[in-house]
Amino acid sequence: MSTSDEAGVQAVDEARESFVDLLPMGPDIELRRMFGTLAALVDGHVFALVLGDQIGVKVGEAGRSELSRMPGSAPLLLGGRPMVSFPALPPGLDDDEVHAWLSRARDHVVAHPPQPRRRRR
Repeated sequence: MSTSDEAGVQAVDEARESFVDLLPMGPDIELRRMFGTLAALVDGHVFALVLGDQIGVKVGEAGRSELSRMPGSAPLLLGGRPMVSFPALPPGLDDDEVHAWLSRARDHVVAHPPQPRRRRR
């Protein structure tokens, strides 16, 4: 593995660790592997996920607008396609800012009715 590959893997690992450490944890928060990555859910709704070294948050139109004005913010890319509902947090945010955005995303999603549980086959 080349040095740049190792640095990329380390950046992804650090993003996942940061994601888990900074989540507003509670009994209603669930971590689940989705889309080949790690997602945070509340009441069955995804409110944040980490793809590569980026953290995406579902914060509604006002939050997306606010994030779009921040330098370095962009839609999260999944398979090269933008996930418009999940803007990526710009690089360089401190832990308190990341935690605040994750909390805001959780609060946005909590306002929706819970997803019905799917029956397993």
